[in-house]
Amino acid sequence: MAIETRSLSDALGAEILGVDLAGPLDDETIAEFRQLWLQHCILLFRNVVWSPAQHVAFTRRFGALHIMPGIGHDVPTNHPDHPEIMVVSNIKRNGTPIGLRRAGWGWHSDGEDKKLPNMGSLLHALKVPPDQGDTSFANTYKAYEALPQEVRDRIDGRRGRFSRAERHSVNYPNLPPLTNAEERDRPDVWHPITRTHPETGRTALFIGRWAVEIEGIPKDEGEPLIDELTSHAVKPEFTYTHRWRAGDAILWDNRCTQHRAQPFDDETYERHMQRTTLEGGVPYFVTRAGEQIESMAG
Repeated sequence: MAIETRSLSDALGAEILGVDLAGPLDDETIAEFRQLWLQHCILLFRNVVWSPAQHVAFTRRFGALHIMPGIGHDVPTNHPDHPEIMVVSNIKRNGTPIGLRRAGWGWHSDGEDKKLPNMGSLLHALKVPPDQGDTSFANTYKAYEALPQEVRDRIDGRRGRFSRAERHSVNYPNLPPLTNAEERDRPDVWHPITRTHPETGRTALFIGRWAVEIEGIPKDEGEPLIDELTSHAVKPEFTYTHRWRAGDAILWDNRCTQHRAQPFDDETYERHMQRTTLEGGVPYFVTRAGEQIESMAG
């Protein structure tokens, strides 16, 4: 079948029209979804009404699912009956949080500080505040392609050190510090900061809020370069900001995008979302000479 779409912006994104995700979907349709996903980086589905089990089953057709660990907090991270679903919510029931509050209030790609960053994520909106709680997405293909050639020559094939231990308290000031065990379980990792997408072959800029160092570049030069690259990656011409409606579901590709949940008045309004997360592979960059440079342990 030919799936009808609508462009979300010049930067990235397409809305899928006329398909009920809760209904039966054959392999051909899923294959078309995947091609559209690879083309547009994010896909929007409107008016999605499904059970948590259906949410999990649909996402699994794109790959193996990742179960999110709780790091730096004792708030429940996952759905009690479906641990494949991460609950992003500021709602409390009987005084107890039902999910993680203020998740993702900063530009990042999911799991970028892990040995195996996540391939993709599917976020479903169940309750959203009026005119607040948007999510912005950035096309990191376009960000890489817009870099001056001398900058690309400087960073192509270099790895960056991504550190949960060093950046946790900066990125999540509302959460307790990591325990010694949590730091051991989330060691630093070095990822290529220019990343070859394994399915499209295109190069994306892969550097975000967990990056603290670039190999081969002195600290006094590396830190300003990280700031320059992370700011460049999310320039307005590379981004799309989504105003959520209840029932929206967005599937994004972490290998070629970043995203950021926009802060909102979470003392006044409730926002309740459920997210499934796809397992990823080892990031790599293929040089002009055909050499493959992969991530390595810290």
